[in-house]
Order: sequence, then C-alpha cells, then structure tokens
Amino acid sequence: MKVYGESAIAKFAKQHAASRKPLARFLEMVRDAKWPHFPAVKQTFQAADYAPSSGTLIFDIGGHKYRLVARVDFEEQILYVESVMTHEKYDREKL
Repeated sequence: MKVYGESAIAKFAKQHAASRKPLARFLEMVRDAKWPHFPAVKQTFQAADYAPSSGTLIFDIGGHKYRLVARVDFEEQILYVESVMTHEKYDREKL
C-alpha cells in the first residue's frame, strides 16, 4: 500500500512526541499491507472503523490515544491520510 499525506503524520508527531512510535508502526504496517477491501483492513487493524457518510476509515492508534482519518483506494492500493488528531479532539469534532 502506498501512503500519501505523511506530512500530516509528521506534523502531528512533532507536536505530540508520544505518538511517534505508534504512528511509525502504523505506517510500517500499512506499507506492508495489500488490502482488497475493508474487511481485510479489519484483520490488520481490528479497531478500524468505516464512516460511510464520508467514505473515510478511522484508525485508532496508540491504544486509542490518537485517531487517523484516511481514505483508501483499494484498487490502486493507496491510503490518503486526511488528518491525525488526539482521541479527545476527534470526539469534539465528531459531535
């Protein structure tokens, strides 16, 4: 899987030092993945959710401390990072 939008991850990790290792692990796992559909994503990341209203996937990172919102093109094998945020901020924005 190719990853676009890593600058958003790098910016977040710079501001939240504790997120660096979990986000690096996430990127490593995604780059090694070959997901044909969302159920395959769930096999890799059991806590991942699909938001059909926006067409995005929400990944829980670092023991549910962080949220990474992305779109995935399964045909092209590309993950587009839209945003990375703390769980607290995600909950506020979701309302």
